[in-house]
Amino acid sequence: MFSFLNRGLDYEPPKERLVMPTGKLLAYAQPHIMPYVVYGICTAVLAKIINPYQAYIFAFLLTLLTVGVYFAKGDYPEFSLKGLKLGDWLLAFAIGVVGIVLWILPYHFAWKVMFARIPVFGNENIYLSLTYGFEFAEDAFHKAQGAMILLPSELPKSSFSAQILEAGAAQMKDFLHLSLDAGVLANILLAVRIAGASLMVPFFEELFSRSALTRFCVAEQYKEVPIGYYTKKSFLIAMGFFILSHPWWFVALIWGGLIFFLYYCKKSIPLCIFAHGVSNLLLGLYVVATGNYYLW
Repeated sequence: MFSFLNRGLDYEPPKERLVMPTGKLLAYAQPHIMPYVVYGICTAVLAKIINPYQAYIFAFLLTLLTVGVYFAKGDYPEFSLKGLKLGDWLLAFAIGVVGIVLWILPYHFAWKVMFARIPVFGNENIYLSLTYGFEFAEDAFHKAQGAMILLPSELPKSSFSAQILEAGAAQMKDFLHLSLDAGVLANILLAVRIAGASLMVPFFEELFSRSALTRFCVAEQYKEVPIGYYTKKSFLIAMGFFILSHPWWFVALIWGGLIFFLYYCKKSIPLCIFAHGVSNLLLGLYVVATGNYYLW
């Protein structure tokens, strides 16, 4: 249906999928997998042991180091700026802005709707929702009048709340015996969080999802597949992965659609990284300005 997206690409997918041994495949895909793994260990495991903002410092530095090592070895040939024009960057910027506005607006003006739950078969522990994965205070939900929909009376807890930020800064000050004011340390932790989200996360997420996963669904030797090569299967799987990896799945669907539009039309990973970075930077500024840390 969308075969025109492959116009100009000199590539024919193999008729039969050539399967690589697991060990060889992992070694082959290592540059695209390892940054994601390192980041995940820091933010999902280490953050359970130490303050999440402190863990994010390790996530930022170790992931940046991992990406830097592979980049220096020339493992990311898809990160090419060749042929990109000012208009391409402006389009990516616009998509980044529009995408994150559409992400934020539903939560800013209708957060109760976005967190509302519809019990399945009357079981409140199994429900349909536009947002999953958040922890709420006990008895935070109540039935909407005349309906079975459960609406929250307060916002969910966040791993990056202002209270956790202040606690992380105070702990660092005491542990390292720093003379800096705790408020200054808190601002530094916030700056690292925003820098990581806008500079580092877009780089490794786009390299994994758009560059590696999308092409891997076409052929196991995915590095031979041109950037931006479209198949229905690769698009749906990569889009599904992106949606499931974000608790705000509904708005992630919209944002992901815009980024895939950019990916398939411009066939450029740097443009996707740039658009992603613009979105994450604006989201970070919005979170700090409004205190809506649950969007982080």
